[in-house]
Amino acid sequence: MALALETSKSLVQVRGGIADPAWMTAEAQKIAAGGGDLIKEVRILVDQELVAQGMNLFYNVGKGAVSKPRGVFIHYVGRPEEADVVDMAIVGKGVTYDTGGLNVKPTGGMELMYGDKGGSCAVLGALKGTLELKVKKNVVFACGFAENAIGADCYKPSDILRAMNGLSVEIGNTDAEGRLVMADTMTYVQRNFKPKKVTYIATLTGASVVALGKTTGGLFSTDDTMVADWKKASENSHEALWHMPLNAEHRESIKGKYGADISNMGAYRWGGASQAAAFLEHFVEDKRPWAHLDIAGPGVFGEHD
Repeated sequence: MALALETSKSLVQVRGGIADPAWMTAEAQKIAAGGGDLIKEVRILVDQELVAQGMNLFYNVGKGAVSKPRGVFIHYVGRPEEADVVDMAIVGKGVTYDTGGLNVKPTGGMELMYGDKGGSCAVLGALKGTLELKVKKNVVFACGFAENAIGADCYKPSDILRAMNGLSVEIGNTDAEGRLVMADTMTYVQRNFKPKKVTYIATLTGASVVALGKTTGGLFSTDDTMVADWKKASENSHEALWHMPLNAEHRESIKGKYGADISNMGAYRWGGASQAAAFLEHFVEDKRPWAHLDIAGPGVFGEHD
C-alpha cells in the first residue's frame, strides 16, 4: 500500500502548468494499464462528449481552459464471476488548477490551488492500492478533470445550467466549481455502472478547513454503516476524519433564488462545508448508501506544513 500512498501524494504535488486535464488523464491510463485483466474498461469522455451526455455542469467548469475537461471511468473487476455487479464506486474531484474562475481568488488564496485535484489523486492512489492487493471487489474509479480557468469562454456568475440528472442549477459563484464537476460525474457513474454504494472524495471547501483544521477531513453521510466503515478506515490509516452534520438548515440554504432548483452557493457563509454536502446529496440516486469526504485540509493545506 506504500506505493498507493506515494501515488496520491506525488500526483497532487505536480503543478498546474504540467498537470492539466490531459496530463492527469494520461497518468490515470498508465495506472490502469498495469492492471491487466483486472481492468474491464477505461472510458474517457472529452469536451463535447460531456455535453452529449448532458454533463453541462462539469463541462462549463472546464470549457474556458486550453486543456478541455475530461471524465475518466476505470472499471476494476476483482470478482470476475459477477463481473456485471459493481460493489462500489469512488468518485474524485480533479480540478487541476482553480483560479476561482471569474470570481477570481485573491493573492494568498490561489497559490496552492494545483492541489485542488486532491480528490482525484486519492482515487488514483486507491486504484493503485486495489491493483497491488488484487482486492476481491468490483469497483469503478471515476475522476472528473477540469481546469477552472479565466477567459472569454468561461462560465459566468448568474448562469443557470442544466445538470445531467435534470436539475437546474444557479451559479452563485464560479469558485464553487468542484461540486459542479462532482455532480455530473456522480450521476454518470450511477446511471452507467449502477454501483451498490458510492463515496465522493474532494478538496471541496475552505469551510471544512476552518471547521476542522489542516489535518482532519470532513465525513458526510446519512448512512450509519458507511459512517462506521469510514471511521474504521480512518483509525486504521491514521488519517483523521470527523462526521459532520447535514440537516434541514443546510438543505434549505442551497435552494435556487431565481427559479432554478438549487444554487451552487449557499445563502450565507456559515456552515459552507455542510451546504456543499447538501448540494451533492441532490445527485445521489436510487437511495443508495453514500459518503462524501471533504479533504480540503489534509489534501491541500496539510501537505505544506
